[in-house]
Amino acid sequence: MTSWEYASVITANDAESQRAGVSVKLPNGKLERQQGDTSSVLNRLGTEGWELVSYHSSGAGTWGFEQFWLKRPVP
Repeated sequence: MTSWEYASVITANDAESQRAGVSVKLPNGKLERQQGDTSSVLNRLGTEGWELVSYHSSGAGTWGFEQFWLKRPVP
């Protein structure tokens, strides 16, 4: 039976100040701010064996939030 570890990628956008932040929470529990945009972060995680499981988006007005959940097999 395969065991999985999970991670999430969180993106928050504020269109008014033109700021966007991408953070990754890995299985060790630390939330780390990432360089680059959402797709470059997801592509990098894909090369490390992570696959997308689920996605959620919400927002109102100038504010937006996206969360991606990923998994990979535990070696």
